[in-house]
Amino acid sequence: MLVITDKKLYAEKIDAEIVIVSGIKDLEKYSGNGDVKVICGSRAMAVAVNKMAFPSLKLFQLTSAGFDSVPLEDYANKNVAVANAGNVYSTPIAETVVFGILQFAKRLRKNPNNRLFKITRGYRLISELKDKKILIMGAGNIGTAIAQRLSGFEMIIDGYDPYCEDKKQYEKIIRSREELKACINDYDYIVSTLPHNEQTEGFINAELFSFMKNTVVIVNVGRKAVFNEADFYSALKNKAVGGAVLDMFEKLPNPVTNKFRRLKNVIVWPGVSAISKELDVRLRKHMTNNTVAALNGEKIANVINGVQ
Repeated sequence: MLVITDKKLYAEKIDAEIVIVSGIKDLEKYSGNGDVKVICGSRAMAVAVNKMAFPSLKLFQLTSAGFDSVPLEDYANKNVAVANAGNVYSTPIAETVVFGILQFAKRLRKNPNNRLFKITRGYRLISELKDKKILIMGAGNIGTAIAQRLSGFEMIIDGYDPYCEDKKQYEKIIRSREELKACINDYDYIVSTLPHNEQTEGFINAELFSFMKNTVVIVNVGRKAVFNEADFYSALKNKAVGGAVLDMFEKLPNPVTNKFRRLKNVIVWPGVSAISKELDVRLRKHMTNNTVAALNGEKIANVINGVQ
């Protein structure tokens, strides 16, 4: 039996030969090999594998939580399970969101010389998170982890998600765009963890911005394509919304020429919300456990295409 992966696994727990590949070119050498049972890799690798021949493949284990562009139905038709990384990335992303919100609330970005005493620094503009209303768009693993952490600040936390079940971390779950338009003006903060798919592409656009408070702070740790870029830039530049914390861009590393960098009410991060030294251990453990389960015919965690 063969397991092909682009990341290290706990080899001592896996009763199979493990092959570490550096990319799709390396993987192509194994196309047609009937000994390959599990492949672990990126979304791009999942797309490529779907076009190759792996007659005995049982599992494609994604290294990401997101699965946009992965041909899930094709894998299901081949009776191959596809699993994502589950909640592996939830902790670093949630902590980064809290950090971004606090930067705005405590006006840290406006006060680079905090070590100096300045009576004119504008302390009266510093605000609390207590009793502020926040909408988390995408109430899955990452959204829920964010809600759990912000609940300690006694915020009023709602979620937007057409698909998830009601969860105790949210005061309410909004399920439609019409309902969203009717209440989005209530929120002081809006966080997007939404994935990119046909339903979400350009979902947050000029229409939605027109219903928001002009003081709202928007944090994006989901896919950039969820926002209509021209509308978002215009809303920020014209102060139709208060500000934004942006960590996700389609092109990484984010070029210095990115126009959002030039806006004074925007904090731009270099795509680091999902990074921590601790998550490498969690991801490796999750991938190893699922590989063992697939090889032994046991239940696989976080399957996203309905195949077990």
